[in-house]
Amino acid sequence: MGVAKRRRSILELPHADDVMGSLSLIGKAVSAPVDNTLADLDVYRGISQKELFPGPGRAPRVRCDERWRIGGVVSEDLTFESPHRCIEPKFQQRYDRDYVANHTVYARRIRPEGGSGRPRLVYLHGYMQPESYVEEITLLTGMALYLDVEVIQPQPPYHGRRSPSSARLGGELYWTADLVRSLEAMRQHVIDTRALLSWLLRGDDRPVALMGLSLGGAVASVLTCVEPRFAVSVPLIAHMDLDALVADAPVMSATRRDLRRFGWSRGDFAQLVADLGWYDLEAVIPPERIQVIAASDDRFFDPEIVREMWRGWGRPSIRWYDTSHMGFLPNLPGALATVRSFIDRHM
Repeated sequence: MGVAKRRRSILELPHADDVMGSLSLIGKAVSAPVDNTLADLDVYRGISQKELFPGPGRAPRVRCDERWRIGGVVSEDLTFESPHRCIEPKFQQRYDRDYVANHTVYARRIRPEGGSGRPRLVYLHGYMQPESYVEEITLLTGMALYLDVEVIQPQPPYHGRRSPSSARLGGELYWTADLVRSLEAMRQHVIDTRALLSWLLRGDDRPVALMGLSLGGAVASVLTCVEPRFAVSVPLIAHMDLDALVADAPVMSATRRDLRRFGWSRGDFAQLVADLGWYDLEAVIPPERIQVIAASDDRFFDPEIVREMWRGWGRPSIRWYDTSHMGFLPNLPGALATVRSFIDRHM
């Protein structure tokens, strides 16, 4: 009996999410050192939701440049200045000095040549996703054609062309134990997406859907609670609980290690998240216009936390896949079929 158990454990494959966590440590080993900004966090405690996520102002001036045109599909670059302003004064100085590349927002738009009467879709991708041409031609263009929508994918802060020269890996500065920079990165992600939405809606009454995957799904979940102008919201394999994400996600192991080194426990971080008023955020998009897609064996985003969010949002439609977070990719065609049906019903 004991021998049989040992044989099963030896033959058992490691969990895909844990493998990704181990691989992420290789990248973190060459990443730039992380600053300890814990002493500067008090400015965020007790802040109002309007200060944390200010409403969109005037629509930005957007430059549009064609990138390629193939078989009736056009790819364009949308570029505009980020309206984000930091809350913590010392970090604003650092942001203006060290992170100039992050002041500009870039988005890829894939659209049918000649326009379309179909809706638009803002798609927020995952953490440290490279945004390669292969992804653009296959995933984004395939998504646009299959869903019959215009797809706009903005670059998150500190990713791609928004990465400063000090970053050794694209996206590595988005979320670390430098909690001031991390909170501002997530704030900026929300603020930039709302600014993009303002531009899309200016002079064009076609509805705009929101969809996000993984980290993009977490940001889409926050936007579900602060931006009612999105016609529908589709968070994929994500929730919006920052404390649970940092505590659970295998790729956050370096962040957890650094926070312990700085003298912080999980309880300290959980208290910060509570002091931000994060748990007071409530959905402003009606439940019938929300489609949640989740993985039942997800070690990045705890399925029970997803259920808590779903219940708090009024139990919108939810589709579960019996897979891990990293194992979700083979299920993406089925998930997109659900999204297509959802968009057709509500847009």
